[in-house]
Amino acid sequence: MTPFALAAALLLLQEQVPSPSAAPVRPDGKPVDANFVLAAVNNEIVTIRDVLLEWRLDSRRNADPDRPAAPRTAEEQMQEAKKIVIDRLWLAHAKAFPMYGEIVTRKLLDEEARDMWGSLWSDPAIPVDERELMLRKAESRIALQLSLQSDPEFRRCAVARPDDVRRFWEDHPELHKVPPRVELGRVLLGREVHGAGVEAKAAALRQLAIERSSLEAAASELAPGDFSRIRIDDLDREENLRDDVLAFARTAEPGELSAPVGGSASVMLFTVLAREAGREIAFEDAAPKIKEILQNGRCDFRAKQYFVVKILAESFFGPADLFDDEIEQLIPGTKERRARMNSANGAPREDGGR
Repeated sequence: MTPFALAAALLLLQEQVPSPSAAPVRPDGKPVDANFVLAAVNNEIVTIRDVLLEWRLDSRRNADPDRPAAPRTAEEQMQEAKKIVIDRLWLAHAKAFPMYGEIVTRKLLDEEARDMWGSLWSDPAIPVDERELMLRKAESRIALQLSLQSDPEFRRCAVARPDDVRRFWEDHPELHKVPPRVELGRVLLGREVHGAGVEAKAAALRQLAIERSSLEAAASELAPGDFSRIRIDDLDREENLRDDVLAFARTAEPGELSAPVGGSASVMLFTVLAREAGREIAFEDAAPKIKEILQNGRCDFRAKQYFVVKILAESFFGPADLFDDEIEQLIPGTKERRARMNSANGAPREDGGR
């Protein structure tokens, strides 16, 4: 299929579902309609309820105490809905493969879920709906892997020539050393769950952790289900943690406890589980990692290409512009063409005019 034919097919498919009107975000904290439809994918819909469940599960692994209990803007809601649509599209595509049901067994799903979620997967305190979501996301990842491994172009991306590896080494001096790494243990006490006494509970938890010499052991008694592990593979370049948490991660010794880290949505406690200091390395030691970087970059591009050319072209999804960014990377001008179409059809402008 040529790029122009692909663009025409995608635009035709996308016109079937209009963009939703203003999503029911309620900054005043009042309940929203959990059945409000944000997106469509094949013969399914994605609602506010799906988004809230996705957000809640992701919050268990997030190290931001200011992360709210739910998305605060329509844009955040749609980003979560888009993730759900992507998972379902990969799954629907892979299920059409012969022998899919025999390959993807419950044992394989359990192993993938354990790999994805770590200690959360084996935590009996996790709610049933979140555990089911873990399993669905594990199956979606297996579906993605099966789909791409069946693609000859993707398999060719997993080959990096020695000259490419050497050139990458010379162009990236930051790879001439192994960065400092750390594994943290974290307990997240959500204000919505633990109420006004959350600070007192955090203090009690910290004291019990000192007595037990283990934050995980203390959490199993006072906050079951709230302990998780976070691995930071490059402390020098980490940008996603708060400054006070990052300072603790860089300086604390294994077994040391942080002070309670308070935010608008939760209070957290951290401990250092393991630490590895940075060190200089030779090209021969770095070559496997460089080869992995090159292969991952090429494979990532092919995966995006496969998603647009194969999966979107065979699927029904909405709203109409949900994947315009992905399509634009392969078919420049997609957004401009849509804007012209909307203008010709009399769609309202952002300023409210015509």
